Amino acid sequence: MDRRLSRQKRLLPSVTLSSLMRARTSTNFGAPCMPGHFPSLTGVDAAKLLGGRVALVTGASRGIGAQIARRLAKSGATVVVNYPGESQSARASQLVQEILRDGSIAEAVQADVGDPPQIQALLEQIPARHGKLDIVVLNAGGDAVVKPIAETSEEEFDRVMRLNARGQFFAIQAAARLLRRGGRLVFISSSTATQPYPGTASYAGAKIATEAYIRTAALELAERDITANVVSPGMTATETMLSQTTEARRATVVCATPLGRIAQTADIADVVHFLVSPAARSLNGQVIHVNGGLL
Repeated sequence: MDRRLSRQKRLLPSVTLSSLMRARTSTNFGAPCMPGHFPSLTGVDAAKLLGGRVALVTGASRGIGAQIARRLAKSGATVVVNYPGESQSARASQLVQEILRDGSIAEAVQADVGDPPQIQALLEQIPARHGKLDIVVLNAGGDAVVKPIAETSEEEFDRVMRLNARGQFFAIQAAARLLRRGGRLVFISSSTATQPYPGTASYAGAKIATEAYIRTAALELAERDITANVVSPGMTATETMLSQTTEARRATVVCATPLGRIAQTADIADVVHFLVSPAARSLNGQVIHVNGGLL
């Protein structure tokens, strides 16, 4: 037995971390395979953790998007609040004024994220106006059609895909070109992507497609030290959710959730804040489920 083990040791190559580093110093996609130096967060003022960063949050005039914009601004980021159309203009302006009163910097910009030329123009104007783009949070979504597959029309399918998949792809494309080194890209998905229920095929499919875009972007952008991640909220207390669900449905979800509650918009915003902060520098290509443990 000892002789056999000794022979196996002679046949197996000696593999060490240093030999792997020498053998593979770079990749086609991804950062060079060399140890890096990362600054410690010790002593950093948490209130200004994102100081000097410029962030875009799409669909930020209300709900989860608005709370994300508030959270990033509170941490020192300059925030571009995107809203889809005139119906949300007043809300976007109110949010900007709230952020300005709190001593941070923000502006509201209208753009339809489902339209590639508009989303490209939106992202391109940010470095032109603010000198750079550090953070992109793709929160805009919706237009869900709740119908069985057999009853979903081509027009309905295309409408869902336009905002929730096609537009997101070209938003990610623009972000890939414009984010500076060390940037952060976050997509707000939905638990429906991995836990669909009857009638949600088109919406769930669009969300899972964009999750795949983000995971691929995580590989392609890593060489510039840009991370790309997904936050997938479960049922969250927004105006839209409260208006579209019954109390009985909400109670069912609460009872099935290990933590015994549905998420608040601040819960989602805190996770996004973590992902775009220096503390999450090694998180890349991940899907973070914020659902109270509902499996």
